[in-house]
Amino acid sequence: MAAFIGAQELARLVRDPTKTAGTDYLVVDVRDSDFAVGHIPGALNVPAHDMYAKAGSIIDAYSHVPLVVFHCMLSQQRGPKAARIYREVVSGRLKVAADGDPLFGQTVRVLDRGFGGWVDAFLKTEPDLIADFDQEMWDTL
Repeated sequence: MAAFIGAQELARLVRDPTKTAGTDYLVVDVRDSDFAVGHIPGALNVPAHDMYAKAGSIIDAYSHVPLVVFHCMLSQQRGPKAARIYREVVSGRLKVAADGDPLFGQTVRVLDRGFGGWVDAFLKTEPDLIADFDQEMWDTL
């Protein structure tokens, strides 16, 4: 199982003007339609039910990224399962990878408490850490 990363630790990366999503870190949000309610800035939305089919293309596009963070709403099931699937595909690729492949240095984490915890931590104090937030839709979840 992938280790967890706390919201504050991830937020330091998201806030850092010298860091870029998709280059220095990647946030993979595995929620479905509720992604439209709001998300972490720069997050890639890959619904959990698509992870088996899309893990390879995510690896192809982001193998150079040193930290990949998965999450769902609570990071209790879908987020950890997506991280496991991703790691399994990475592990298979590493068996045939050349020395120096950047995947050898990639770290996979799961956001502790998921997007719900992220909203709890930042909605009132740093709303810019929540992209496209829709309070009315949020209240219906």
